[in-house]
Amino acid sequence: MKKIVYFADATCDLPASFVKQHNIQTIGLRYSIGDQEGWFTSADQAQLDEFYARMRKGDTASTSLVLYDDAAQAFEPFFKQGCDIIHFGLSSGLAKTYENALHAGIDLAAKYGCRFFAPDTKCVSAMALIALQKCFEIQSQCGKDDDAFAKIETELPLFYPTIQAYFTVEDLKYLKRSGRLSGAATFFGSLLSVKPIVTTDKDGKLATLTKKTGRLASMQFIANQTSKRNPDFPEVFIIHADCPADAKALEKKVHEVDIGAKTVILNMGFIIGTHTGPGTIGLGFVGR
Repeated sequence: MKKIVYFADATCDLPASFVKQHNIQTIGLRYSIGDQEGWFTSADQAQLDEFYARMRKGDTASTSLVLYDDAAQAFEPFFKQGCDIIHFGLSSGLAKTYENALHAGIDLAAKYGCRFFAPDTKCVSAMALIALQKCFEIQSQCGKDDDAFAKIETELPLFYPTIQAYFTVEDLKYLKRSGRLSGAATFFGSLLSVKPIVTTDKDGKLATLTKKTGRLASMQFIANQTSKRNPDFPEVFIIHADCPADAKALEKKVHEVDIGAKTVILNMGFIIGTHTGPGTIGLGFVGR
């Protein structure tokens, strides 16, 4: 069987240790903040702190898509070596990043006689880590004569609807800027300290599940969702954008609700954080 190479774009916010352990190839995205432009694949803590500090001071940040040529340039060396590729990226419901990478992969796989699979998990940020873990689990259960790629291609789409993710934000203006909230909703929401609980719907688009008044109430609601966790998958991934104290507080709340949870705290990178803002916090897990 051909070697399987895993790819993920920078929206997946994978921890560096996980990327290194599994030799995952990362496709970066362009970003800008103030008058500075860059290419984001991952960042250390000091870089994250500086980026979110500038956002809090009022610097405007923006990001670009993964273009067809960006994806093709990343994929082609591995297709030339005769590898099959499995790629993870941002939900198709949120940007054309997924579509661009999909077309590049399909075209090059046909050119080199390889296979390409880009599952649209309909999730955001580090929730792709859950789907990747499932891939590695499936692959590890395959014998030497099994077609691991085909098995992943068949089984993963049945799994990823179980991935659940819930987020809340500190400041509604970033969601407004990204077109998720009207100006009036943002104004009155700020006055009332209303915090939307955001998830992804069946189409992979951001959807407001409910609204809570105040930061603590919104975090408690998110923690309560872990009561739906599948006990066979103990990990609960907590992800935050420049609010480590809140991440620890959410972790404590999760353990109060779900004593069997194995919590992992992760940083939200520049790309997702640009559109949700510093202070964004959430979690993801495998549901029943």
